[in-house]
Amino acid sequence: MPARPREPSSLRLDRGVTLSGLRTFVAVVQARGLSGAARVLGVTQPSVSVQLAALERACGVLLCHRKPEFALTDAGADVFVRARLILSRVDEFESALDHLQQAAGRVSVGLSTPHVAMPLLAGFRAAHPAISLQVSMGNTTTLLEEVARCRVDVAVMTLREPPPNLLCVKVASPRLAVCLRADHPLARRRTLRPADLAALEIIAREPGSQTRALFDETLARAGVKPRVVMEVGNREALREAVAAGLGVGMLFDNENGEDRRFALVPLQGVPHAPGVYAVALSESLGIPGVQALVEHLRAGVGGARAVRASARS
Repeated sequence: MPARPREPSSLRLDRGVTLSGLRTFVAVVQARGLSGAARVLGVTQPSVSVQLAALERACGVLLCHRKPEFALTDAGADVFVRARLILSRVDEFESALDHLQQAAGRVSVGLSTPHVAMPLLAGFRAAHPAISLQVSMGNTTTLLEEVARCRVDVAVMTLREPPPNLLCVKVASPRLAVCLRADHPLARRRTLRPADLAALEIIAREPGSQTRALFDETLARAGVKPRVVMEVGNREALREAVAAGLGVGMLFDNENGEDRRFALVPLQGVPHAPGVYAVALSESLGIPGVQALVEHLRAGVGGARAVRASARS
């Protein structure tokens, strides 16, 4: 018959060995005595004696001879080697924790709308100078993926609807507009209809851009097929293409700044009222820097309420 497994002893279940006991023992060995260890540790000699005795009881063996002179026993020499190994691993672990705490003071931010986000981030840095920001750019589709993969802590982007699985705080409510050169015949119109664009050459944003998606949907609903003559990868390229006379483009009405080369005329028939949102994983609020940024953004828009699509009817 196979031998029955041995029942674990109570000592093996709970020996009562503590890190402070191991540190005290290592200090005693390295100082070659209790009084020297007490000076190194900044405690009294009786305290060292109590810790050492407790460790010996937990180990069930004598670790060292105190008199007539200090000397390790064979068991003590073995425990000393193992204690140093354990403490080195603990020190390594504590260093890793220090690194994580320092990293908590850095927040990665993704932007598709820097014109909206940068003033908010300036206010955040003024309020939280100890938290550094790592900023990257992307369109809405890219940034949503970056947030989901934990590559970006908070992303500020334009959305037609807040995603159901993310924490979203609205920070702006832009309107879709046609971007024309200031000298264009339609530049003085108060609004434009999708039909007004049918004969115009269109500079379009890249697929994945919320500007492009909303523009395509608006014209499709009106039965207008746009004459797209160029696709560009960001709003700056679109603006420069329009300025060069290559066509007209689509921007949100807060994207022009003070540039007087252009006129932004609101487009009629837009089926959605998009918003600029700060987006994060709910779990990321456990990171102090991320929570501080989200709370700052929420307060910065007049206490705007966080929106969870999953909680909507």
